[in-house]
Amino acid sequence: MVMRALIAAAFLLLSQLAAAADLIASVDRKQIGRADPVTLQIVYSDVQAGFLSLLNTDMPDMSQLERDWNIVGRPRISKESSNINGNRTAQTRWEVELLPRRSGEVLIPSLSFKGQYTDPIRIQVKDTQTTQPEKTENFYFEVEVSSGTHYVQEQLLYIERMYYTVNHEDAVLSEFEVANARVQPLMDAKQYLTVVDGQRIGVYERRYALFPESSGTLTIPGQRFTARVTDRFNRFRGSAETIVSKPIELQIQPIPDNYPQAPWIPASRFTLDETFSAPPTEWQVGEPVTRTFAIKATGLSAGQVPPIPMAEVPGVRYYPDQTQDDSSISDQGITTVVTQSVAVVPGNTGDLTLPEIRIPWWNTLENRVEYATLPEHNIQVIAAKASTSPSDAIPELTGSDEADSDNAKSVETTQSYLIPLIVSIGFNLLLLAAIIGLYLSRKNQTTVASTEDTAEAEKASKEETHYLWRELKKAARDNNAQALREMIIRWAASESGQSMTSLAQAEVWLDDFRLSAALAELDATLYSTDDNSAFNGQGIIGLIEKALKAKKEKQNASRNESVLPELY
Repeated sequence: MVMRALIAAAFLLLSQLAAAADLIASVDRKQIGRADPVTLQIVYSDVQAGFLSLLNTDMPDMSQLERDWNIVGRPRISKESSNINGNRTAQTRWEVELLPRRSGEVLIPSLSFKGQYTDPIRIQVKDTQTTQPEKTENFYFEVEVSSGTHYVQEQLLYIERMYYTVNHEDAVLSEFEVANARVQPLMDAKQYLTVVDGQRIGVYERRYALFPESSGTLTIPGQRFTARVTDRFNRFRGSAETIVSKPIELQIQPIPDNYPQAPWIPASRFTLDETFSAPPTEWQVGEPVTRTFAIKATGLSAGQVPPIPMAEVPGVRYYPDQTQDDSSISDQGITTVVTQSVAVVPGNTGDLTLPEIRIPWWNTLENRVEYATLPEHNIQVIAAKASTSPSDAIPELTGSDEADSDNAKSVETTQSYLIPLIVSIGFNLLLLAAIIGLYLSRKNQTTVASTEDTAEAEKASKEETHYLWRELKKAARDNNAQALREMIIRWAASESGQSMTSLAQAEVWLDDFRLSAALAELDATLYSTDDNSAFNGQGIIGLIEKALKAKKEKQNASRNESVLPELY
């Protein structure tokens, strides 16, 4: 009898232990839209658990969810404990917001906790943008986008405000991304209070500048806001709310047909100024004069501002300096100031005319072509100032020296006997030097001839490189994509001394990621069927100059590091 009682008690204890814990998962709905969240709730019940179980901070492993779901915010945790007729029960509840990564049937997999497992749950995700309203009782969106006609690569302002009227936690705004457009944040997301119709309302605000990369329809997707409204009596039981703003579609126009054959510059404001380091009346042959251009553009980034075209003037050489870019970002957009300097060296005296400079640009406020101009300059170039001759410093004989004339005559008499002797000795020394020189010249004749041939070859190579560079710049000014591509390959081969037959080889040699993107745009212009490419030939010239300068500085630094210090 005792043995039977012990066996029965053991079975009863095992059955109680088996039912001591349970893990259940549930969702608030099983059909959602592509941009809708679903709330997953996991409840762990522990029978016969003590009070200390409420202090346990462990939670189920949710890493398996990340394959098909994005986890929004932190999981919300609540704990409860009850004691009924001596039976203690502890219950822990986790709630987490999930957003689907794809449409179709998406599985919430089985999750485990302390040896217990939940059942998997299947959710049907539709391809619709959203099933959530743009406005609820507690939250609503307000979105502003630049009005008027929009063009490719033009700056568009996007302003987003999300208003709220209740306290909340775990607020999350979706990441702002727009396909076929470059996105530039204009400010960090800020939070502030405002008054609407006499009511204090909280606001989240974000601002972006958009630069469409192609013409056609540009879709700005709806932005999603998710938060948990807090309950003042129990902060763990607040309800989660999600709203999504309406998608916005904009029609982006291509480069207008009446725009000149020049780099595309869409801006709301574009000005051009210049200064010279010397006035027009003080230019000298062979002396460099620095001409500095200052471009200020509103609504353009530094990469969209092309170099100033420099007309070829007979007898004038140009030596460009490094371009300085200074872009400033405000909540109203991007403003860029580009400073370009070039050393102008006149080679002849007389009248010199620097022609007028006209740069076309597209006024996005007026929807028309305008020109930023610099006037023609007529300059009188004078000869270089001659240095003072040594003979000019010898003073003439004056009346005060006449008292020493007799002594001077005596010295001249003595010198008359010494001069023939000195001439004879000098003649013999010159004869000996001529004999030695003849011997050495015959010995080194082969070496000298070889050195002269090398120097001539180097000179010819430099002249060819200089010629190819001029032709490359001419193709860029004309915006001739085919000629520019060929000249880049030929110039890079001449400059590097390497054999090159493709644009990719030149790109690898120059080794600059910004230039690589510009060369890709060049190939896209030549081989793409899209007529709306915003190809900028002159912009490539500036990028090549920067890449070449960086390459030479790197080579010089490497060369200096490899040179050993001299022995003391």
